[in-house]
Amino acid sequence: MNLIDLFDNLAIPDGGERIFNALPIPNYPNYRIAIDHDGNPVLLLSVTNGVKGILLKNFKLKYLQLLMNVECKIFEKGNNSFKTFTVITFTNTDRNLQEYFLRISETLIRTLESNPTQQQVIDSLNKFIEVFRSLSDIPTNTVHGLWSELFIINNSRNPEILLNYWHNIPEEKFDFNSGEEKIEVKSNANFERIHIFSSEQLNPPLGSEVLIASVFIRQSSTGKDIGQLLDSISAKIQYDVQLIEKLNRIVCATLGYTLEQSIKLKFDYKIAQDSLRFYRCEDISKIEKINIPNEVSDVKYKSDLSKIATYKLQKTSKGNLFNGL
Repeated sequence: MNLIDLFDNLAIPDGGERIFNALPIPNYPNYRIAIDHDGNPVLLLSVTNGVKGILLKNFKLKYLQLLMNVECKIFEKGNNSFKTFTVITFTNTDRNLQEYFLRISETLIRTLESNPTQQQVIDSLNKFIEVFRSLSDIPTNTVHGLWSELFIINNSRNPEILLNYWHNIPEEKFDFNSGEEKIEVKSNANFERIHIFSSEQLNPPLGSEVLIASVFIRQSSTGKDIGQLLDSISAKIQYDVQLIEKLNRIVCATLGYTLEQSIKLKFDYKIAQDSLRFYRCEDISKIEKINIPNEVSDVKYKSDLSKIATYKLQKTSKGNLFNGL
């Protein structure tokens, strides 16, 4: 399934609202990828199992509109017909954002299968909506940080392991956390091994091990953007629907309303690969927790990693997070 390629084969239709040029999605005969009179990509879902009683109302978000049970006129392979669909329209003509919508739509189609129940429709559409709802939120991280985390996942021996332990919300103290093992990713655009740490990151709970992944990033017109990293990761995890849903949700929650600008930025993948180093947190200069008064919180400081020994990845017996790297 490649909705981007299918969409690119569609011409803008003549006529007004609820008139679409459409193509069936391979292996999913009840669904169509379509284009409307404004050039917007549209998903047309024909669901026969009790759609009229579905507990989901029509709505409109910043970039997304959903209309239930709409009679549409569709032109398909030289023929036209009138059919009733649930219509999901992405209301933005920016090419990068359209491709992002189409990638997420592929995950939605896979969760719905070919003949879903009413409950499956409700559950899948609600998850789909939540991804786009966060695009009106304040961003919780920079694109540099997110790109670096996605790079670590994509560059790993086992992206599935990394994704399973990736933070569910960007505000968590560690980017990857299995309990016993934790990984924090730090990026630097000045090609220096100087990073900002919170006290909690360098003073982890007793019995846990923390690795710091340090990577240099440089913006490049020939580099990889976030969408390309998502495509690569999705292929490596064999399009696992639940993990891809997690990817999409965290990306949107992290970038919020900056997604439109951030998704276009590309960074040099080779520089990131060549510069990637790992360090044990106990080797990094820090302010010991005992020296921080109880009344003082949210302590952050810079530490220079350039003169300490790097950690060589190896098989461990304690857990599987580090093994996934």
